[in-house]
Amino acid sequence: MKYLNALLAIIMVLSYSCESGEPVERPNILWITCEDISPYLGSYGCKEAQTPHLDQFANESIRYTKAYANAPVCAVARSTILSGMYASTTGTHQMRSYVQLPEEIPAYPKILRDAGYYCTNNAKKDYNSVFENDTTIWDESSRTAHYKNKMEGQPFFAVFNIAVTHESRLDEKNVQTFIDKGQIPDKTRIDPADIDLPPYHPDLPEVRQDWARLHDLITLMDQNVGKLLDELEDSGHADNTIVFFYSDHGGQLARSKRFIYNVGTQVPFIVRLPEKWKHLSVIKAGGTDHSLVSFVDLAKTLLSLTACEIPEKMQGRIFLGNDEEDAPEHVFFFRDRMAELYDFCRAVTDGEHYFIRNFMPHRPQGRSARYGYTVQANWRAWEKYFEAGKCDDIQSQFYRPKPVVALFNTGKDPWHVANLAQEEEYQEHLIELSDKLDQWMIETRDIGLIPEPMFADLVGEQKKYKTIYEFAQSNDYPIRTILEAAKQSSSATSENIQTCLSHLNDDNPIIRYWGAYVLFIAQTSNPEAIMALKNMMQTDQFAANRIMAAQGLGFCGDADAAYQCLIKECHETTNGNVLLQGVNALQYAHLEDQLTKDDWLLLKTATSENITENTKYGGGYSLAVINDAINLWPDKRQVDKLFFNPDGTIQTVVYTPEVASK
Repeated sequence: MKYLNALLAIIMVLSYSCESGEPVERPNILWITCEDISPYLGSYGCKEAQTPHLDQFANESIRYTKAYANAPVCAVARSTILSGMYASTTGTHQMRSYVQLPEEIPAYPKILRDAGYYCTNNAKKDYNSVFENDTTIWDESSRTAHYKNKMEGQPFFAVFNIAVTHESRLDEKNVQTFIDKGQIPDKTRIDPADIDLPPYHPDLPEVRQDWARLHDLITLMDQNVGKLLDELEDSGHADNTIVFFYSDHGGQLARSKRFIYNVGTQVPFIVRLPEKWKHLSVIKAGGTDHSLVSFVDLAKTLLSLTACEIPEKMQGRIFLGNDEEDAPEHVFFFRDRMAELYDFCRAVTDGEHYFIRNFMPHRPQGRSARYGYTVQANWRAWEKYFEAGKCDDIQSQFYRPKPVVALFNTGKDPWHVANLAQEEEYQEHLIELSDKLDQWMIETRDIGLIPEPMFADLVGEQKKYKTIYEFAQSNDYPIRTILEAAKQSSSATSENIQTCLSHLNDDNPIIRYWGAYVLFIAQTSNPEAIMALKNMMQTDQFAANRIMAAQGLGFCGDADAAYQCLIKECHETTNGNVLLQGVNALQYAHLEDQLTKDDWLLLKTATSENITENTKYGGGYSLAVINDAINLWPDKRQVDKLFFNPDGTIQTVVYTPEVASK
């Protein structure tokens, strides 16, 4: 039966007719992806690069100079690629989750398989949703998956993912393994002293060494690309195969991967059209395309190139082929929870100006996920240097509260360190991009405005909406009003505080959440605000709101009551995301001094015993925070608002927009 189905699929492909009635031959597609690099290739002008195979490949291909991942981290970026829909639309925007999706959400390999293609994935999936375990997506997904296993005459789509540039490969043990195998030199190819450091990185031996080793790994990746291209040539399929090469997002040293700056989102992106398919682009081999391209465009373009029907739900545009669509004027980005600490950022670029809105400005970026610190020396060295009070203003930005809004001129400032949001000559750009970002969030029904711990309260098998996607597409999600409330909440002004007090009594639980948030960052002593937070903490039916209210009270009202509330929420919940928010709140409300080591150990036990399978990632990340606290005991992990006095001692400052924008 398996072979019969494959034969029927081949017949369908060969007999496919377009409107003219003529048979249509379809190309094979080969995607070669790598991980965690910005355009650090010779063909993109990187002087440290030694990438001869990809440089030659670029000479035979179209090189895209403004290509972007819509998210600066793997699982979120890949979920966008798979569905051809923004992860912030489908609800797969939080890093590492297992989101339920309705049947209507597409997956491009399923469509290709239905059209007769043999589809293989070697081997990373990482789709951040139920698609992770969907066995109908690929013909084969494994470390041995290969297009050579297809039937004779059957077209193929194949993905090969090269992982040697993943951030974890810079770990000292992994580097030594590469050296022992003779894959990279014992001494870095580039003298670390010759590396041009980005201005945000302090000039430290560990930083320079990691940069030099990164380029060794990129050279190793380039060799692997060369082997895959040679293999394609030897297979006899090269003349009928369109080849894509790209990285899954930018990176990979500290302040790149996971962060929504250009260095975290811009990627190398190169497409080779064999002679038979040259007509699909007016750009000749070796040329460049300067139009804006992002990962949400990939699925539509792929389906267009293979003459497959494109689902209406897919977003983005077709950027290559006979049905190429006009280039967009903007590309949009999203950053939410990155592993164990919640955050919420959105961005937009026109290719030159790059606008970021930080909805949770109190959370310094360098105090988010700890993973980088465990695998790369540059992270640890930078943090130690900052805590010693030795970083300059630019190097310190990473560990300080974020500005509510930021605007960068990428052409003049590719590292995004000079925030132009306050500059008069850039106000027109700022307003235009801010408006475009708002419009995009509304049109795409951005789910990032909904706190993740609230998902289970809003949707489920026995509820009106089974998935968060369906809820967000409904009239029960007044996104325009919620967006305005969230924007007000990110700026702790006296006017906003009064407005947000009324939000605490709103019928919509999401608006109540944002009303509580502004009172937290304002750290107000307003008796009315304190009373409102206490009432919300005690009576709101949504755990996410009770926790946010307690987080605010921990700073500005009743620390003991806040502590008791948070401990209760953490111990009684079976939802890993609620637990994670509660653990986050204990740290952000600076209530850790009330926790003994035994308290942390009890939380660890509760995490292991109580959390349900469908929120296991939240539980796992909660456990990471708890274990970190236990390992540090009696010291504490400072997660926010670190500044230094002239004598080098640490001080904690109250958040204000003025401080955040400096």
